[in-house]
Amino acid sequence: MSTTRRTFIAVAGAALSAPVAAAAATTSSWPPPSGGRADSLEARLAKLEDLNELRALNQAFARHVTSGATEELAALAAEPSGVVLEPGVVGISHDGVGEHDVIEIAPDRQTATARLHVAVHTETVIGPDCPLLEMARQQGGGVISRAEPVVLEKAYVRRDGVWKILRVTAVRA
Repeated sequence: MSTTRRTFIAVAGAALSAPVAAAAATTSSWPPPSGGRADSLEARLAKLEDLNELRALNQAFARHVTSGATEELAALAAEPSGVVLEPGVVGISHDGVGEHDVIEIAPDRQTATARLHVAVHTETVIGPDCPLLEMARQQGGGVISRAEPVVLEKAYVRRDGVWKILRVTAVRA
């Protein structure tokens, strides 16, 4: 019985110390990958703030598309023609936890691009009209609902210190 406890303690200790050793190995890399000089703390902080603002903008975009809030959606765009959705789109949800998403900010921090993996939800009305379909529509039916994976390619611009969506292009995954 004491051998089982010793084995458990040894295995548990190794399992708990592995993440600490990995974290220590990744944080102590010198020289930095930027060619031997560290980016200033202010520049790194500004980049992280920009990334957080762009992520919040993307979440607001998906939320407004899903809720059908067209005025709020238009407020996120730099130009009214920059955000045009295909007919029948009723929602956008993020695909996974964003591990494949890429956001790149230009060095001048005035423009950015992103490739976001999402699921686009669409509804197509069933036709032609008949009493059975009319009853189904009154109960929230009468449509064909679909969700398909899409990669949204977005371009952003900073206007008056605020990030805005310049263009959205959907690429079928």
